[in-house]
Formats: sequence, C-alpha cells, structure tokens
Amino acid sequence: MTEMMSFRDGRIGARGTQVYRTPLSEPTRGQWNSIKHDMFGNWEDRLLSKFCKSVDSSLSARPPYCAGTCSIPPEKLVLFYGNDNSEISRIDLSSPTPQDLDSLSNACQPASFGANHEQVYDESYRKAREMNIASFATQFSARNAGLIHIVRRELLDRSDANRGIKAELYKLNVYGKDSFFKAHKDTPRHETMFGSLVVIFPTQHEGGEFVLREGDREWSLDFAKMLSDSCHRPCVGYVSFFSDVEHEVRKVTSDHRVTLTYKLYFIPESQAPVRTTSAPAPYEGSLATPLYKLLTDPTVLPKGGYLAFGLRRYYPVEKGTNVTNYKSCLKGTDAALGRVLTSLGVVWNVMVFYRNVGSYNDYLDEVIVDLSRAPYEIYDFDEAMRGTAVHVEFASIDGIPRVRRHPNAETPSRHFAKVTKVESLTCSRSPYVMTGQSRAEVGELTGEVCVIVELQEPAERVVRKVDSMEVMEVGA
Repeated sequence: MTEMMSFRDGRIGARGTQVYRTPLSEPTRGQWNSIKHDMFGNWEDRLLSKFCKSVDSSLSARPPYCAGTCSIPPEKLVLFYGNDNSEISRIDLSSPTPQDLDSLSNACQPASFGANHEQVYDESYRKAREMNIASFATQFSARNAGLIHIVRRELLDRSDANRGIKAELYKLNVYGKDSFFKAHKDTPRHETMFGSLVVIFPTQHEGGEFVLREGDREWSLDFAKMLSDSCHRPCVGYVSFFSDVEHEVRKVTSDHRVTLTYKLYFIPESQAPVRTTSAPAPYEGSLATPLYKLLTDPTVLPKGGYLAFGLRRYYPVEKGTNVTNYKSCLKGTDAALGRVLTSLGVVWNVMVFYRNVGSYNDYLDEVIVDLSRAPYEIYDFDEAMRGTAVHVEFASIDGIPRVRRHPNAETPSRHFAKVTKVESLTCSRSPYVMTGQSRAEVGELTGEVCVIVELQEPAERVVRKVDSMEVMEVGA
C-alpha cells in the first residue's frame, strides 16, 4: 500500500492565516527582494551541509542518455513507403543510391515541431522532411533489435530494469543537405512518457551531429562517423534520452540522414504481465549514506517540518493536476531518490511548493492551483488555496526562517527547507489579480513540484539503515 503524507497538523482553516504589516513600513516587491538578498545573500551555498552537497552530487552524476551502434540483419533495413496518390516504393537503407534517397525525401512532408501546444512549420528553426507511420512500413523493430533492453540497462536505473516499456513508433525523418533542427525539448504526451529513442540508419552523410545538453554539460554524437567506423555491418545508430533533455540536430553538410523516432512510455504496473523486484542501482548506496546522515541529524529542522528535493526530470502538469500521482511515475535519479527514501523508511510524496503567496505566505499542496478565474482580496490568498494546502515557513535546513515576518503575524507551525540547490524542472504558473485597500495588484503564482519528506522532531524520527549504505566519515 502506498504511504501518503498526513497534513492534519498543518491544514489551514476557512479564514486561513494572514500576515499583518504596517502601512508606513511596507516595502514594495522590488524592495523586498533586495532586502531578502541583503539578509541572506547566497544563503544556499553557506547553509547546505556536507551531506546535502553529497546528495546533490550523487543525483547529478549520471548522464541523461545512452547511445551507440547495433548490428542489424540486412533484410531489416528494407523500407516500403507510399500513399493513396502514389505507387508503393521500396528502399534498401543498408545500401541506398542517391536517387533512392531523393525519392524518399520527396515523398515526405516538411517537418513540423511543437510550440505552445500547436504544430508549427518554420524552416529557420527546423528544416527537415518527415513521414507519418501511416505512409511507410519497415521490418525494423526496436524491440527485436534489442534496443529496449539497452534502454532498460543503460538509461534507466536498475530498479526500473524490469518495468514494462512501450516503444511507440512516431515518425520517419529525412535530413538532406543543409537540414537541421535547433535546440529543443520533446513534449511529453502522457504522464507515463519518460523519453525518446532515435534510430539512425546507415545512409552515407556528413554533419548532422546529435547534441544533448543538461545544465552546463553537453554531449555531441557524430553518428555519421560512428556508423562508418563500425566493424559490424550493417548496423544502425541509436540514442535514447529523457524527454526533458535539450537536444538538437546540427546542419547536415552532405547527402541524407534518415532516422526513426520512438516515444517511450512506462506501462502501468496494473497492466504489466509480470511484477518483479530488482537490485538497487550501484550509486544508490552513495546516495543512501548522506541521506541517512541528513535525516538523523538533530540540527536539521529541529522543530520538524518538510525537506524538499527539486525534480531533475520534467513531468507534464496543468491546472488541476494532482501531482501525488507522479510518485509512481518518477524517472531516472528522481526515481532513485524515491527508492532510497522508501528503503530508509521515511514518509515522502510529490507535492507543489507555492512560495510567497499573498503577503509572502508559503504553502505546500497536492494540486496545481489556478488563481486566474477571479480576483482575490489583496494580501490574503488563503481562501483561494485548497483545503489540503499546508501553511509552511520557508527556512534553511537548520530551521532558520528564510523570510522576516511582522511580530504580529501568525507563524506557521511547520518549516520547509530545500536540500538540493537545483530548481525543479517541473513548475506551474498562474496569473492572479488582487484587489482591495484602494489598490490592485497583478502577479503570477509560481508552484515548484518537488519530492517532499515529512520530518518529525529529532526525538520522534525513525530512519532505518540499509545494507547498501557506504561508509562515510563525517570529518572527511
């Protein structure tokens, strides 16, 4: 049974809470941001403990993709294509002629890309050709070629290695001379979609490097060279990556680059034919150690509260989404973090952190809130927040309040602190209008979706050790 967090002690009432401020000393939002910077400076760097940095380092180490080449029987590289208005054509992609590739390219349509929930054609951003799956047939199968097994082994953590994966063939793409696709991220089409798989056929071409970026890291894959240098003939190139990883196709300088694209989905456990349990990924031991030290340290949130870990993968959310549903759909290092927390026996969930709501109140909630439908009384958003919202006070990990409040303000009962410095890749934004007191204010409510650990006071904490924990000297 999934363990859910209890918020009995932190629920807000019908009237909610309110921050009282003296009109003569009230700073503007710009002044308040300046005050906060002067008060706290780069406070994350000063207050993150060694254990927090170790957690952050463990979660940042693994690259977000896998790539290589794979030998294929020649007959699997034959492709048939056509439509209702043309004859069926055949091309052998293991040894195509330039004329064969020109004919395939001419049978395709200009390639589009997604922007603001619409398909857009703009050759200054993407210049390529594409063919929908209804217009071609191929004997190539990513699953039969062993690529899904490779994705499980090299992209996913070991504990996800036996999860059911659906590989949905999406499109065929042809990049001719001077074709390219500028940096972009794929749009997840469902909450179970975790990544993409691109298969590169062994057609002769130059350029067209596949580049991936995450944070300040970059990887460039030259499949034209990888395929020509491979000792296994024929073969295809492949690259699989999480859907929130930025990637691009650099300009093809000669000939044709031909690819298949697959969308990758986790099959829900209720639909999976067999349920299995795998051993943890090797680096989870190095993650469990600093987490155990952090959660058992009595100086961490000494009055109890909530610890937050920013999500390192992107998950699609919209107004009304209950983000706790993502607890069973986390990907990569997010999933590894959840598994380690579970093994330590602590209560955790996926929640939304709303910072500086109304008069700089902060909240945790389970749902993406929409405040755009009606104006609300100025400096009091409490009644607009859901009944499941928890009023919290943003603090450092040692319980020092992050925001200075008026002496008459009602103080939240629980502190909220971020462990990892990384900002969550999954956020929500809702515009709002506040009225009252002879003035109005327009702003935007930002919610950051995080993994949240509910932490009791030190004497009441129960955190168990796990066998995979590595030895970590405190003074090292």
